[in-house]
Amino acid sequence: MDGLVGTRVERARAVHNVLTESGPPVSPIRLSDDNGVITLSEPSDAPSTPIDHVFRDRRSRYSYGPLGQPDLSALLRWALGPQRTVRTGDGEERALTFHPSAGGLPSTTAYVIVLQAFDEIPVGVYQFDRGHHRLLRRRTGDVRGALAEGLVQPQFARRAPVVVILVGELELTMAKYSERHYRTVHVDAGLAAAHLYLIATALDLACCAISGFYDNRISEMLSLQRSQVPLLAFAVGSRCEVGEQRQPGDPHPPAHEG
Repeated sequence: MDGLVGTRVERARAVHNVLTESGPPVSPIRLSDDNGVITLSEPSDAPSTPIDHVFRDRRSRYSYGPLGQPDLSALLRWALGPQRTVRTGDGEERALTFHPSAGGLPSTTAYVIVLQAFDEIPVGVYQFDRGHHRLLRRRTGDVRGALAEGLVQPQFARRAPVVVILVGELELTMAKYSERHYRTVHVDAGLAAAHLYLIATALDLACCAISGFYDNRISEMLSLQRSQVPLLAFAVGSRCEVGEQRQPGDPHPPAHEG
């Protein structure tokens, strides 16, 4: 990072650190660095569910069944994948995603935490490469335990087969904008989460956004750089029941209130 961008990132980090919690003391679960590539099958068509049905059916759900690669592929493609390519004022081409972002910048990166192996995708921490529609394996080990220690509500790590974590890219965005963009990075993550909700609903999946986590533990689990900050998590799986989704001990409201 050059001087100006580095200064902007450090100022944003200072604000971010004040607003985060480290959580109660635990013995951290160490994961191993790994590499590998899993190319996801390209979904043939966008979900065809009528938009009014999606709006009416959209809600947070807390019970999850197994997830298959076709549904994960479709969710990532239509919620977070590239929509079109435009030419910028300096003549460069830039891919824009289905969800909007400030300045059309790729201000968030999605990390996919696979907690239950399925369709030849092992348990692990993956980075979603939206340009090539593939998963880049980053870490392996007791991923479920590491995620549970990072969540205020560890039930999500025990129930969901997959959790997507949206990470803010401070260096990339602050090369163009001032420190104020620290706030709009959160807006970008919220827009991405809204698209995840709508596409998951159209695919008849169960999902729930998660904002309660300990930043230092999630950052360690994902092996993030200092210029990256975790912003929001998103649990997803197949729908395994109809109607009331709440279970005894859940800290959440009933599904129709979420």
